[in-house]
Amino acid sequence: MQQFAALRHRGFRLLWSATLLSSTARWADTVVIGWLTLELTNSALMVGIVAASKMAGYVAAPFMGVIADRMDRRLLLIIAAVVNLAVSALMLILFATGALELWHVITLALVSSLTWALDNPTRQAFLPDLVSRDRLTNAIALNALANEITVVVGPALGGILIPVLGMGGAYGMISAMYVLDVFVLLMLKDRKDVASHVHESPVKSLIGGFKYVWRHQTVLVLMVIAFVMNLLAAPYRYAFLPVFSRDILHTGPAGYGILTAMAGVGALVAGLWVVSLGDFERKGRLLIWTSIAWPASLLLFAVSTSYSLSLALIFVAGLTQAIVWTVIATLILSHTEQAMRGRVMGLRTGVIASLPLGNLFAGAVAERFGAPIGQGAYALIAIVVMFAIVLWAPNLYRSE
Repeated sequence: MQQFAALRHRGFRLLWSATLLSSTARWADTVVIGWLTLELTNSALMVGIVAASKMAGYVAAPFMGVIADRMDRRLLLIIAAVVNLAVSALMLILFATGALELWHVITLALVSSLTWALDNPTRQAFLPDLVSRDRLTNAIALNALANEITVVVGPALGGILIPVLGMGGAYGMISAMYVLDVFVLLMLKDRKDVASHVHESPVKSLIGGFKYVWRHQTVLVLMVIAFVMNLLAAPYRYAFLPVFSRDILHTGPAGYGILTAMAGVGALVAGLWVVSLGDFERKGRLLIWTSIAWPASLLLFAVSTSYSLSLALIFVAGLTQAIVWTVIATLILSHTEQAMRGRVMGLRTGVIASLPLGNLFAGAVAERFGAPIGQGAYALIAIVVMFAIVLWAPNLYRSE
């Protein structure tokens, strides 16, 4: 089928499989660590702090992008997978021995955040190395689809593992997925050798990446939107949902996992739809509308006390969120030169640094004023800011 043309390349098939494994493990860990923190501390603020720690390493993503333009990208992905395996195995050992404390959770969350800061830009920049140019858009959409599949499977798996196997069993399963991830990446050898042999300093390369983004308005606007959405919309999954699940909707960890997975169901539907479109037109118009619809659904979720209605609203949030991230990635890569992709995608990943900041403030606001007020305020501000961005950059509407 033409919609899955990029999978004809063996290298991309292996990377796609590795993405399924690593992203499933990551999302399962997100649910497990959120519930574990809530049980350890009974504090919405601590949930926000741990969620922020899980994302803090993205500050280093621009430097990781420089590395991705200079080194073997397959090797970098293997290193990231091995470190993730070590982190989950250590969590398992600490929990099994009864030695696990909150500072362990925060420290290991920080370590894993650094590996994801390396993994994300490297994986994105790796895509053009594995497929022909005419299948790049398809590869980007399929890579996004793989992540969206795991947003369904990972949280549901994490929520089910906690009551069935306990925290120790959950981290045992997560560790096993990382073992398979490393194995698949070791098999990935058929790729184009595009490692650049640059002689300028890493700092100069990084500055070059910033200058490149600044000179290209479309890429710059996309970075700003990604920053705003990570700051004000994305925290719903990490900082707000555990508190809503327990204190507002009164569900256990399984209900929390299903609620988070519902966002993944929406993302999966969106991914299948985007893949079916092929290299579609009017991407900028679609990005604008979904960037407004996403926080709008969260504004309605903030006032819902019905679990069924909340599931439906989170489905819409997940669907629109997936479209936003896929269109941003597609537009950025299609407007970026091959030699700059690692650095530009490093900067794109770096703007996710606004997510831990958003998680931190979300936890503090939920602790002080309650989760509904916090989520509602976040969503309303996001809508207002998006309208301001559209007025600032009207050419985005015509981006293809």
